[in-house]
Amino acid sequence: MSDSTVLITLAGHSPSAELLQWRAEEAELSIAVDGGWLAHRHAEVAPDVIVGDFDSCGDLAEIESVFPRCVLHKLADQNHTDFEKALTWIKQMGEPNKLVVLGGLGKRTDHTLSNLIIAGRVNPSIEVIFDDVHEHVRRVTPETPFNLKGRSGANLSILPLCECKGVQSSGLEWELDSLSFSWDRVISQSNRCVSDHARVTCESGVLYAFVFKDA
Repeated sequence: MSDSTVLITLAGHSPSAELLQWRAEEAELSIAVDGGWLAHRHAEVAPDVIVGDFDSCGDLAEIESVFPRCVLHKLADQNHTDFEKALTWIKQMGEPNKLVVLGGLGKRTDHTLSNLIIAGRVNPSIEVIFDDVHEHVRRVTPETPFNLKGRSGANLSILPLCECKGVQSSGLEWELDSLSFSWDRVISQSNRCVSDHARVTCESGVLYAFVFKDA
């Protein structure tokens, strides 16, 4: 699945029907993870695959009646989250160059943090995006810099998942100039785009850029 986009829908804060429809249209493969299939039912957008242990997705007969052409893969493994199991399955199929996650934010804070930590371990050359009606979250690695176009005035925060070195930015009100970020030192919360082309890069580590849509 190289040079492709994969959409994963988790069971967190449900995306709007419009957001799911748009993201599904741009993806070569769409995967609903366990209870994430309910967002697809609401949006009337059939996923290509539904994976998980099916402990929180309702009646399998109902899934098959709503999406009769959808492929179901039961991944029973209580030692890993449904998100981890979905990522492992995707890796076996061939890694994409872009991974978009819906339903990965909100509802339970522990699930949100877990999802961000898990996504931080994904191949650093893959562009990873968490999207939501309220915010857009983009993973930043040395191989995948963050570029934001057409959002002058938008508020954003840049938070490290681990120790990060050589963090630089352009187009922000408070620029970052070869800084070292870590959870116990530097973060950049409530920064602001002052250009229609903002950019954040790092030489090592994993950062997340949070862009707030309500601004």
